[in-house]
Amino acid sequence: MKISIERVRGNIFTNVRPRLDIFGIIYALFFACSIVFKGVFLQFQNQINFRPFFSTTNIFMFVASMSFALVLVALLIIFHTKRRMLFFISNILMSVLLLADALYLRYYNTIITIPVIYNARYLGPVRESIMSLFRISDILYFLDIPIFAVMSFVLSKRTEQSKIPLLKRCIVAAVLILISLGSFKIAYSKNDMSEYDNNYIVKNFGIGYFHYYDVKKYLRENYLRDKKLRSDEKNELISFFEEKNKKNGELSDRFAGIARGKNLIVIQMEALQHFVINSKMNGREITPNLNKLVRESLYFDNIYVQVAGGNTSDAEFMGNISLYPAKEGAAYFRFATNEYNTIAKELKKEGYNSYALHAYGPAFWNRTEMYKAVGFDTFISSNDYVMDEYIGWGGWALSDDSFYRQSMDIIDVTKPFYSFFVTLSGHHPYSYFEDKQTFDVGKYDRTYFGNYIKAQNYADAAIGRFIQKLKDMGLYENSLIVIYGDHTGLPKTQAKELLEFLGLSESKVDWIKLQKVPLLIHCPGVEGEIIDTTGGQIDILPMIANMMGFENYYALGKDLLNTQKGYAVLRNGSVLTDEYYYCSEDDTVYDMKTGEVLDKKDYEEEIQKYQKELRISDIILEKDALRKLK
Repeated sequence: MKISIERVRGNIFTNVRPRLDIFGIIYALFFACSIVFKGVFLQFQNQINFRPFFSTTNIFMFVASMSFALVLVALLIIFHTKRRMLFFISNILMSVLLLADALYLRYYNTIITIPVIYNARYLGPVRESIMSLFRISDILYFLDIPIFAVMSFVLSKRTEQSKIPLLKRCIVAAVLILISLGSFKIAYSKNDMSEYDNNYIVKNFGIGYFHYYDVKKYLRENYLRDKKLRSDEKNELISFFEEKNKKNGELSDRFAGIARGKNLIVIQMEALQHFVINSKMNGREITPNLNKLVRESLYFDNIYVQVAGGNTSDAEFMGNISLYPAKEGAAYFRFATNEYNTIAKELKKEGYNSYALHAYGPAFWNRTEMYKAVGFDTFISSNDYVMDEYIGWGGWALSDDSFYRQSMDIIDVTKPFYSFFVTLSGHHPYSYFEDKQTFDVGKYDRTYFGNYIKAQNYADAAIGRFIQKLKDMGLYENSLIVIYGDHTGLPKTQAKELLEFLGLSESKVDWIKLQKVPLLIHCPGVEGEIIDTTGGQIDILPMIANMMGFENYYALGKDLLNTQKGYAVLRNGSVLTDEYYYCSEDDTVYDMKTGEVLDKKDYEEEIQKYQKELRISDIILEKDALRKLK
């Protein structure tokens, strides 16, 4: 049988020189542009980046984002199949990840990280909180999926398409990667990398690069790093604490030992912010019971929220241990087997019984394991309560009233005790109070802000009844009572009504001033006083230690009753003092009174000194250093 020369030539031409797949190129470019668009949309939608769109920062961010997308295309080309399903599947996964980023950012004000994703199995109980964070515009994260589905189907039917050899795919991928690296180097050279602030990385290099950076850091810190405490690190810790405690010894000893031998009652209130204290709405006090207690207590009105990825658990961690939260994820998960110096352990030496009380599942935030490390004798969880009244957290959290009442029936009050209460009724999303007329919020009725006010008004009423119960039991005059908020309850994306209510702008200084929680310490015999020294939640333990007379050598916080200068270091590297605010997101120093930009060079040395505390805390956590210093 004869074979035509033309047919042979055609086959040779087809096998050796495949026709240019224009449709495939368009498909790959559409994929890259889609990933870039969704990433940039996320950053503007959630106010990481701001207008003008073509500012220098945004231009370089766009270049870095496109570089990431091209690298992703290059990797997919290497492993591509004839049906291009890898592109389709990757696009869906990226859409899901970006939506998760957006939801997490709206609640925690930071981007989701590997440790958070790893512990996502614990998010079931906060399903309603998550649902309340969705926006109609979130559909844009998935709007391109049907188009990709159609394009993938068309590609699968193009029978004339020939499979490109692996070598050629690798060459194309290498060219794309070289172009990407060159472009990214331009963007990278124009910005400094922030060691502490994830949002800064996203703002300047894009969400795609951040996730690459996060994966690389996670692998380095969890699998590639040496967990042995090096001699230079050990010497650094020893030197740091020697100098810190020497300076503390030179300070005054106001209120030292004044509560020695008394019971310790600490209440960590869910999402209670400072602005509600002494505020009125429609002529009524939002928190009348706390206001009264404030007048009879030491009240600290400049306490900044310092929580990070662990949120409520981070507040517990700082209050009981006085170390900073983990850089990524939650210390309660990552470092639950470490050795710590804690309030419960120190009071145990004095013969105290200690109780941790929280009317939720014991496994949530890994409390069962972490409370062992903290040194609590007894953990009273939802397993120990009669779930007889549900108020808050979507209508299925045990009410604060029932929580307080049942707790005091469990605690042995015949012996000195430390009780650590973690409340629930004020938990996001406050939807339980949507149709409740427990407090007149006027025009804010059925708004997120209005529901929050109702939730905190209920929490205040419950704590008023609890204080009365303590008085009736004869405990009020024999206890040191500490009350503070765990974190803010109104994220910036839900703050329009709040800013309107307080008459504030969206300026960085105005906003950071709202990131405060109330802190009061009531001690029998001590008159009420307002203390405006700047501090944070990490400073709670040193003040308790001073007043109760126990050791706090390895606490990173300071005693705000005796310190020379107030300051608060946030987990992202920002620093607040009585005079200035260093914002790590834009690497700028602002005057706390006027909001004016100050010369960073004048404050750089002091900022770095304060930021060193983050490094010290990280060494202690990641190397389990306190176990090795003893």
